[in-house]
Amino acid sequence: MKKIVFSLFALVMICSSLGGQPWREASLKDIRPAGWLEQKLLTQKEGLSGHPEALSYPYNTCLWAGEIPRMGTHGQDWWRYEQTAYYTDGLLRLGYLLDNKEFIDKGEAGISYTLKHPWDNGRLGSTVISNTWPFAVFFRAMKAAYDVSPNPEVLDALTRHYKSIPMKQLVRKRDIISIEGMLWTATQTGDKELIARADSAFRYRQELLEGVDIKRDDRVTPAFLMGEKPYNMHGVTMSEFLKLPIMLYAATGNVWYKQLAVSSLDRLYEEDGLPDGLFTSAEWLQGRGIRHSHETCNAIDMSWTLGYFLEILQDARYADMIEKIVFNAGAGSVTEDFKALQYYSSVNQFLATGTSNHNKDNYCSTWMAYRPTHQTECCAGNIHRLYPNYAARMWLRSPDGVVAALYGPSAFRYNDDLTFVEETEYPYGETIKFKVNASKGKHSAVLTLRIPQWCKEASLKVNGKPVKTKTEAGTFVDLDRQWKDGDCIELHLPMSILSKTAFGGGIWFERGPLVYSYAIPATFAKDTIRYANMNGKYPSDDNAFPCWDIQPSAPWNYAVKADVEPDAGQTGVLRIPVYPIEWDFDKGPKGELLTPDLPIAPKATGPAQYIDLVPYGTTTLRLTVFPVICE
Repeated sequence: MKKIVFSLFALVMICSSLGGQPWREASLKDIRPAGWLEQKLLTQKEGLSGHPEALSYPYNTCLWAGEIPRMGTHGQDWWRYEQTAYYTDGLLRLGYLLDNKEFIDKGEAGISYTLKHPWDNGRLGSTVISNTWPFAVFFRAMKAAYDVSPNPEVLDALTRHYKSIPMKQLVRKRDIISIEGMLWTATQTGDKELIARADSAFRYRQELLEGVDIKRDDRVTPAFLMGEKPYNMHGVTMSEFLKLPIMLYAATGNVWYKQLAVSSLDRLYEEDGLPDGLFTSAEWLQGRGIRHSHETCNAIDMSWTLGYFLEILQDARYADMIEKIVFNAGAGSVTEDFKALQYYSSVNQFLATGTSNHNKDNYCSTWMAYRPTHQTECCAGNIHRLYPNYAARMWLRSPDGVVAALYGPSAFRYNDDLTFVEETEYPYGETIKFKVNASKGKHSAVLTLRIPQWCKEASLKVNGKPVKTKTEAGTFVDLDRQWKDGDCIELHLPMSILSKTAFGGGIWFERGPLVYSYAIPATFAKDTIRYANMNGKYPSDDNAFPCWDIQPSAPWNYAVKADVEPDAGQTGVLRIPVYPIEWDFDKGPKGELLTPDLPIAPKATGPAQYIDLVPYGTTTLRLTVFPVICE
C-alpha cells in the first residue's frame, strides 16, 4: 500500500501551484430570483415539486426523514434513496430561493433524521443499503443547508462519514463520487487526511480494483479517460465522475488533475456532443448522431459538474455551457407547466407517446413520453434540481467581491449594506442592467461580469458612461470601485443568428445561448394505458397531472437549402424558408411510430414555405436539425 498512499507532505507542497482562490457558491438566502426565473421556480412549486404524489413512489414517502419502505420488486434497494436524494436537494434549494417554509422544513427534516441516525462507525444513510452513492447525492442537500446556516455538527458528521468508508469500497462503482463531498468537507475543515484519501482513491482506482469483478461504473479511471478507445460509458456516471479531477486540482494544486479534467470533458463533447448543449446518453454514450437521445438526468448532473469547472478555472466557456444545457436540453425535457417530463429527450422528436422511444435501450416503450411517473424514477427526482441549481451558480463569491456568472433576473445580497439587482429578459433579450442598492456612503466590492464566447461586440456602461475595460468574447470583466446607492451598470450582449452544421449533415440555428426549433403543431391526449413496464406506478390525480400521448397534427417533414439565412421576426422567433420532402416515421416491430433519422440528400416535393422557429426549451415535439435538400 505504500505506493498508493499520497503523503500529506506532498499535498502541502503541490498546493502552492494552484493560482488564485476558487470562486464559491453563496448562501441561497442571499439570492432572490425575479422575472422569468422566479416564474419558472413558482411553476415548479405548483407543478411536480409541490406534488410528490403525482410522481408516485418513492416520492410519496417520508423521503430521507425515515426508512423508505419497499414497494414491489422493481429496482434495487438503493434506488429509492438515490431518487429521493435528488428530489430532496431540489426541493430544499427551491424552498430557500422562494422562502417557502414547507419545502425548507421538509428538506431539513431529512437532514436532521440522517444526522441523528448514523451507523455505529459514523456512516450516514440507511443501514438497508451498503453503497454510499445515494448519500453522495444527499450530501448536496446538506451542503445547501450548511451554506444557509453553518453548523459545525454537520462538518463533524460528514468527516466521520467519509473516514468510515473503506478504501476498497470508496473506489467501487459510484461510491467514488463520495470524493465530491469529501473534498468540500476538507475545504471547510482543513482536514488534509480527507484530501489524501480522495487523491489516493482517484489516482489508484485501477490498482485498488485489482481482483474485483469490474462493472460499468468501475470502468472510469484515469487510464480509461486517457485511453484511445471512445468513451463507451454510462452517461450519468461520466457526468458525475468528471467533477472529481477538477475538484482534486483545487484541493491539491496538481496540474495533472486540471489537464485530465479539461481534456476529458472536451473529448466527451467531441465524441458525443449534441446541438442542444448536452451529449448522447441513452443510457450509454452513443456518438454524435442527432437521432440519439440524452437522459434527462444528464442535463442536471452535467450542468452541476460544469459549475465546479466554472468556480475553479474561472473560464467563461463553462458558464456558456451551463446556460446552453439548462435553456435547451434541460428545459426541453419537461413541459412548461412542470407537470410532466421525459426520461429520454431528443433534438428531433416528432412524437412523444407510450411506445415512441426510438433508442435501443427500452425500445418502443414509455421512456420518451412526457409523464409525471416513469419506469425508473431517477430523472423524475433529478429534474427538480435543474432551475434551483442554475440559480445557485448565478452569483458566486470571489475573494474580494461577487461574480455575475450566469445571467437572469435576480437580486444578490452581498452584505447587509450592499445589494446588486439584476434586471433583464436574458436569454430572451440582449441587455442586462445591474442596479446598486446600498446604505449611506460608498462600499468596496469587485463586481465581475461574464462576456459569453458567442458575443463578439459586447459593450458596458456604468452610470451611462462607457467603460474603457476590454469586453472580449469569452472573458470576465472586473469592475473594482466604490459602489453607492443608485449606481447603474448596463451590459449589452448583441446576439447574432448562426447556422450550424450537425454531425452527419443537417443544419440547426442558434441565437446567443438559445437553440431554435420548429415547434411541431401537436395533439395532446391523456394516456391512461397502464403499461406493464411501469410496475403499477401512475399519478394519483391524472386530471391534474396527466401522462401525455403527443402526436403531430401538421407536417414536420421539411428541409432547408444549404445557404438558408433566418430572419429575426418578433422577439424570440426566427423565420426560415423550408421545403417539403419525402420523410416518414420509422416503425417498430409492432408498427409503433418512431422519430426517423435525417434522410440523405432529399429532394423538394413542393415550393418553399415559411415557418417560425422558437426557443428549443419551449417545445415538446420539435424539428431542430433540418435535412439539407439536394439541388
